[in-house]
Amino acid sequence: MTSFDLRLVIRVLAAISILASATALRAQTITGSVTSPSGTVAGATVRLLELERVVRTGAGGRFTFGDVPKGTYRIFVAAQGFASATDTVRLTSDTTTVAVMLRESATRFDEIVVSASPGGGLTSEQYQSTASKSRSDLLGSPGTTFAEKISDLPGVAMRGLGSAPNRPILRGLGDNEVLVLEDGLRMGDIATYDPAHATPVHAMEISQIDVVRGPATILYGPSTIGGIVNVITDIVPDVADRRVSGTLSAEGSTGANQVAGYFDNVFSDGHQAFKVSAGGVHGEDVRIPGRGYTDPGSGKEYQLDRMPQSFDRNWGAGAGYTYQAPFGTIGIGGKHFETNYGITGAPPDQDFENFPPSTSRITQGRTTLELRSLFNASSKALDQLRITAAYNDYNQSEFPTAQDSSGVSDPRANHFHKQSVNAIVQFQQQPWGRLHGTLGLWSNFEKLKISGDQPLGPNSLTTGLAGYAYEEFMATERTRIQGGLRYDYNRIQTHPFAGSTDSVFQTLDESRNSNAVTASLGAVHQLDSHLSATFSAARSFRAPTVQELFANGLDAASGTYSLGDASLKPETGYGIDASLRGAYGKVSFDVSPYLNYIHNYIFGFLRGDTIQEFPVRQFAPTNARLFGFEASVTLVPVQSLALRLSTDYVNAQDTRLDQPLPFTPPLRGLFRATYQKQRLTGMFEERVAARQSRLGDGDTPTAGYAISNVGVGVRIANGAFVHDVRLYVDNVFNQVYRDNLSVVKDFIPQPGRAVRLGYEMFY
Repeated sequence: MTSFDLRLVIRVLAAISILASATALRAQTITGSVTSPSGTVAGATVRLLELERVVRTGAGGRFTFGDVPKGTYRIFVAAQGFASATDTVRLTSDTTTVAVMLRESATRFDEIVVSASPGGGLTSEQYQSTASKSRSDLLGSPGTTFAEKISDLPGVAMRGLGSAPNRPILRGLGDNEVLVLEDGLRMGDIATYDPAHATPVHAMEISQIDVVRGPATILYGPSTIGGIVNVITDIVPDVADRRVSGTLSAEGSTGANQVAGYFDNVFSDGHQAFKVSAGGVHGEDVRIPGRGYTDPGSGKEYQLDRMPQSFDRNWGAGAGYTYQAPFGTIGIGGKHFETNYGITGAPPDQDFENFPPSTSRITQGRTTLELRSLFNASSKALDQLRITAAYNDYNQSEFPTAQDSSGVSDPRANHFHKQSVNAIVQFQQQPWGRLHGTLGLWSNFEKLKISGDQPLGPNSLTTGLAGYAYEEFMATERTRIQGGLRYDYNRIQTHPFAGSTDSVFQTLDESRNSNAVTASLGAVHQLDSHLSATFSAARSFRAPTVQELFANGLDAASGTYSLGDASLKPETGYGIDASLRGAYGKVSFDVSPYLNYIHNYIFGFLRGDTIQEFPVRQFAPTNARLFGFEASVTLVPVQSLALRLSTDYVNAQDTRLDQPLPFTPPLRGLFRATYQKQRLTGMFEERVAARQSRLGDGDTPTAGYAISNVGVGVRIANGAFVHDVRLYVDNVFNQVYRDNLSVVKDFIPQPGRAVRLGYEMFY
């Protein structure tokens, strides 16, 4: 971002602040308490939905929201051991008092999703299939990476490669069809370029993860044909209702001899908040059941009890500031994250001439600056104005393992430097009869430089601009209808780089424009007080990336030679999604079938030949059809026990070649029994997967499997301090199993038994 751009942004924000302040909105206060039949509830999460504010209850279960304009608001409350609750509050005086009574339950029944619509809302209100995991749920989920911790959700699988590079797959789609966001904004990384590239985020800093399954183009733009995963880290803090609040977490795992820690501390004075945070991970190679494993490339057997070169070490630190007043909130935050992790493969061997190593190492550094603001306009036409933006400066270096008579080394090969700005302006309209909605402006700029012995692609600038409308209409008391329309302008411009070691990239000066109109239509109908049905249809779009268009070089991390195709056209998706949701006393269920057609679907496949003795990975277009379903049912036989069954299936077909798409999840199932009280938790789950025999190019079959996970936890509240201690065992019986999405499934199985001990204190 240039100095001129920064000055312009500052001036615009200053003008908006002055105009917003000039409305002289009068401050109101909402104060309340959260209780249960057994007493007050400390540590409950309380959300003021319309203003996007969050606080935790302190001693006595009390909470306060200050600087609230007059109006009607919804308050959402969630706490461990209780069903979530929603209350409506109308402010008519300076101070309004609310009392929320929670009902004991082993399941919450409803969650808040902030990513599926402009203002967020309950999962039961969304037009698309959505899911959300709170911080407490994430800490209690198997695994150590964010992708592992959401892989138990219906329709969400994980592509594995050791540890750090693990990445979510939604309904059989990943890479450039599924967008991983941080706080609703693009992260500026290159994780979609190759399965070896990690998403630069520390799992323990995450406060919530939202998943939207299916096209999300209207709000988030290209690369969302398959959906989004929004990782919420709260870089910009909320103003708390007490002077000091925060979190302290620590975890150890035998799976990789891993230790991890994180803390954040927020200082508030009623109108301002200042946050500092830091955390890190130190993990060795991931443990697997000890035995002999044969590398399919060389045919050599290795005696292994850990995944070679699967270590993960990272650290990060950040700070943020927020100012809150009757006109709204405005805040800015920043953080820096660094990681150094391994890419698993064949380890170094004494006979290195015949059996060379295929491991590698990657380092990443990411600096983020984030702006978040919400202004209460309260004019005749405009209710609220939201401005969010993120600047990212990202560096990645790749170090393939080399071995010769002098020993083992890892010289640097490729280096990537990416600078990006993603900004969104949303104008939330005042209700006009039964119609209300949001108009938005969206922009994204990405400047990429690639250097090294064999650069993967050219230097480039990618520009994205868009405008959209997201409208909702209350057709009847039981029926809501949603419509969305968006126009995207996308341009890729390559820049000649005289210093490139590739003669093609020294002179390459080409551009590609990809413009598109996308649309969505949805409906939610309440059949009766227990049963609702939803339907959504969408036309989505994705422009080919600079890598898919112009790649021509060795990807050192994966050991493949990538080739782009400059004639690639944009992907166009047509998706249909429906669901039936019900809640009858002690039983609730959700069934969601879907169908997705993608024209000019771009994928990378191994051609079968080599360049410079490396397998060639070619990007090419085809047409794809994906259909499937997700289903879940939850039974609560007694207050403290919940039994959950879920399953999902996707059938992915290359319709041009009439063959399956490769690396598609098989039919999966989950049984989970959860015991949960305010102070005690217990969990047993069984995860099962069927054999995958529908295979595409470069794919190999995997057998079915079943693995077991167990865990227990205790929560102790001491005034405003709440302590959680958890003990979990993943893969209890140390099963040898292989997942169809694993990049190294033909050589190395999934992780073995891991015992995890975690502690968290929040206050």
